[in-house]
Amino acid sequence: MTGTETPPIRSVTIYLLKSRVGTAVDAIEAPDDLQTFSLQLGREEATLFVKPSNLGQPSWTKLFKGHVDFPRGLLQSASSAAVLLLSVADRWFAITFGYGRHLLTQGVYEPNFGLRVTLNSIADASIRSIDRKSFDTIARHTREEASRAGSIEQFGLNVEEDLLRAVVGTPEDAALGRRMAGMDALTVTFAATLAQLPAQLERYLQQWGKQTYRNRYPWVDHVNEVRDRRQVQSLDAQIVERLGARELDHVWLAVPVPIDWSQVGGFRFSPSTRAEIYDDIHAEAFLKSLRDPTKMSAKTLRRKSVYCLHSDGRYERDKWSIYQCLYAEIRDEDEIFLLTGGRWYRVARQFVRKIDEDITRLPPTAYELPPYSHESEAKYNAVVAEADEEIALMDNEKIWYGGGASQIEFCDLFIQKKTLLHVKRYGASSVLSHLFSQGVVSATLFVQDQQFRTEVRRKLGPEHREGVPEDRPDVDRYEIGFAVVSRSAGDLVLPFFSKVNLRNAARTLMGLGYRVTLTKIDVQR
Repeated sequence: MTGTETPPIRSVTIYLLKSRVGTAVDAIEAPDDLQTFSLQLGREEATLFVKPSNLGQPSWTKLFKGHVDFPRGLLQSASSAAVLLLSVADRWFAITFGYGRHLLTQGVYEPNFGLRVTLNSIADASIRSIDRKSFDTIARHTREEASRAGSIEQFGLNVEEDLLRAVVGTPEDAALGRRMAGMDALTVTFAATLAQLPAQLERYLQQWGKQTYRNRYPWVDHVNEVRDRRQVQSLDAQIVERLGARELDHVWLAVPVPIDWSQVGGFRFSPSTRAEIYDDIHAEAFLKSLRDPTKMSAKTLRRKSVYCLHSDGRYERDKWSIYQCLYAEIRDEDEIFLLTGGRWYRVARQFVRKIDEDITRLPPTAYELPPYSHESEAKYNAVVAEADEEIALMDNEKIWYGGGASQIEFCDLFIQKKTLLHVKRYGASSVLSHLFSQGVVSATLFVQDQQFRTEVRRKLGPEHREGVPEDRPDVDRYEIGFAVVSRSAGDLVLPFFSKVNLRNAARTLMGLGYRVTLTKIDVQR
């Protein structure tokens, strides 16, 4: 290449390694299995690690076995894997090629390096794609691409209920590249030679060190998934230690998915039909099922299961690993680590404090609810309604709405013609988030849709019907109440992501003019 030629455009994937990495070999999982090449890039030395490729026929050719005899050498495929290691400004970088990421030692690179560099570098309205993970009724991973560049707000990102995992956009400074995609790795398209790579990496290191993204997107650091295997192992070990010592203040078990409790006959912690059956799942009951809880390990939590029995008690209707059912909190100085749905998350303490303050402000319902000693929510609701003629039982009174298979419950209990009470047994984030979502949907239709009110009036008896006017109701007369059945002592403790969902649901409902309440229903032992 002559001095006047423009370097070709390349797409490069870059990892910033953690400061504990002292040499190139420290970052490689099995260096003795790889071929190494030393390079001189300007003043910087670099090492290229290459995994030898094995040639073979593509796997899809097996479909034609017995029908087509492919000549030897006609079709050959090989997986390539290489990683270039070099140190720039006292930090090590890894540039991966092919499957090169798998040559790196687990947890050796900085999490969210690419995301932070990208957010610090791109223009506000230059985003072409985002990856998000939501924490509403189910945890969903979504990739959204726009036909033209726009801002994060235009993607409809809920900054409190969605975890931003990756962003693709155009840097404001052309020297940083033509396009950036950031998650843990930074994938950038730019024009540069290999000799120019160290200077380019130093630019990205400077971008990573900036705090610009916190001014533009202050919510990004609220929640981050822990993907460092070593840190996950350390957190798992702390939970195992707490369980073994029966320190259960911040460790719970909860059914991880919404279930129909009327079809549940109980739970057991062994596939044996002779195992003890429980009405719900609790950490104490699980520990009781173990021969020696002090010998438990993280593998035990993943291997052992809880079995959900059908209401007739004769067969299992579902099962989940104990680890999937665990909800736990570990508090550090500035952060809180949460285990939910089988994954660990790092949450900023300030964000947790703000959510807790907002949830604490929600008062309990004025109506005194009796304790829970029933087989299911449906039976509890029926008993409560039978005891008071001022209560209309609306549990399982499905209202078809919007065509298709859309079914909506007005509420579980319509109390004194003004309180729409939604009742749910305690469960994991997905279970309770479903409860809060149901309350928002019903309350929104109640105030905005006359046809929905007409259908509700048809379900109500004449003594309760006047509480649902045909015309738009005076919303400030109504209360949307959420009541959670919990056997825990003291105040109601909700999983953190359920609190986030509830806080946002309450904001929506209050914006419509409703009063919002949160009540704990104690279990009568």
